[in-house]
Amino acid sequence: MMRHLLCLVFASLICAFHHARSEEFVIPDIEFEYLQPRGFRASIPDIPGIKLFAFHARMNKPFEQFEEGDFAEDVSEPEDGRWVFETKKAIRDDQIIYYWVYVQHENRSYWLSNQQHTVEKQPTPKGTKPTTTTTTTTTTTKIPTTTKPPCAPSVTTVNGKASCGGEMIFEDTFQTLDLKKWQREVRIPLDTESAEFVSYQDLPENSYVAGGHLFIVPTLLNMNPDFNEERIRTGELVLSGCKSPTNNEYECRRKAALSMILPPVVSAKLNTKNSFHFRYGRVEIRAKLPKGDWIFPQLLLQPAENYYGYADLASGMLLVAHILSNENLITREGIKIDGHRLRGGAIVSTRAQLRTAFLRANILEQHFSDNFHTYGLIWKPDSISLTVDGFQYATLRDRFKSYGVDSNLTQANLWNPENAMSPFDQEFYLSLGVGVGGVTDFPDYTVTGPMKQPKPWNNTSPKAEYFFYQNRNVWFRTWTDPELKVDYVRVYAL
Repeated sequence: MMRHLLCLVFASLICAFHHARSEEFVIPDIEFEYLQPRGFRASIPDIPGIKLFAFHARMNKPFEQFEEGDFAEDVSEPEDGRWVFETKKAIRDDQIIYYWVYVQHENRSYWLSNQQHTVEKQPTPKGTKPTTTTTTTTTTTKIPTTTKPPCAPSVTTVNGKASCGGEMIFEDTFQTLDLKKWQREVRIPLDTESAEFVSYQDLPENSYVAGGHLFIVPTLLNMNPDFNEERIRTGELVLSGCKSPTNNEYECRRKAALSMILPPVVSAKLNTKNSFHFRYGRVEIRAKLPKGDWIFPQLLLQPAENYYGYADLASGMLLVAHILSNENLITREGIKIDGHRLRGGAIVSTRAQLRTAFLRANILEQHFSDNFHTYGLIWKPDSISLTVDGFQYATLRDRFKSYGVDSNLTQANLWNPENAMSPFDQEFYLSLGVGVGGVTDFPDYTVTGPMKQPKPWNNTSPKAEYFFYQNRNVWFRTWTDPELKVDYVRVYAL
């Protein structure tokens, strides 16, 4: 009897094991379609539970591990019943597409690596409308999917610890505002970065989550009934919960007097300094940038410990995406520098003539606030690359130290001469915010709008903030979409 019972128990365990294995998610075969006149589409069916489909590929060169690839995109929504990656870049017959795929199903992660597909493009018959032909990958190198792929060596570190190559090391899709991941800055910015004309505060109207998006919204201080016109000119602003990085009381308290007024704009800035910082990796931020005169978004990487010092950005700062959000903004030389011009890259000084030395630009016919875009920064031990919507528009390979020494930057003497990326060889954290005005980002003598209104302040004037506020009836009318709207933030190990 006991023997029979043991057999039944053993049989039940075997059945349960096979049942569990049968329910294990497996990434479907990738279906390829060739587009006319050029390009291809790679997709999988929309199986219930899929939350993300990431496709990374390159031509005629296998992947060593989970690298970015020449074709890359994180797809967050299905289209007509399929999760689709699409590119209009040209491909040729007999090319080999090497690729890897990441899928998030329910709350688990799955990889499909070491894949390849040979292009077999069919000619379009004369006199017919261009069509697409469909084929399914016939790769012989497919390996089983798993919820935990082998840990490939990586140069990426997370909070001081080693990471696995290709691993997603940070993600927020903003279903809620997770204050364990993010902390709101509470302070009045000084001239350590841009001396923007705002106070960053912990107020729900300035930073909140709604509909799966993070909103960061600048507002006027005088919208608060406690701060009327007279108090902005003569009162005092004391920020409860303020934390100054340098223990400077002026970041937490301001007394208005004469031409010094209280910061006329209230905004928000969130960071991961207390929860997540990393060295080397790939950052992706899908966001809709703000629009309005004298506004700028802050999609940044900032140094976790200011290893090389704090003043004058001695430890550097990395811009994932930056625009001057005016609809039209023209320098006195006639150059357009408004929200149609995306910038990203590295900053190693607050000095105006040096601030833009390692920034690179990408021009778009539309204003970057008109639609969501995916902004990327790939930070490697020997380079920094910048992308928008999967298109790589710049790569920095400069030796920052030699440039700093030649430019008489005092902090450059501290940078590591053995590391080409120094000061960008330490861990950095994420920052998301909206700034307004300031004394570094907007060049003097620019004109804005169809009426070519002159910039109302001079960056070297001690009354800069006062003159900016005096002009509020002009610039505030342009704030039709002043908020930064973030869909997701993801960071991957290299």
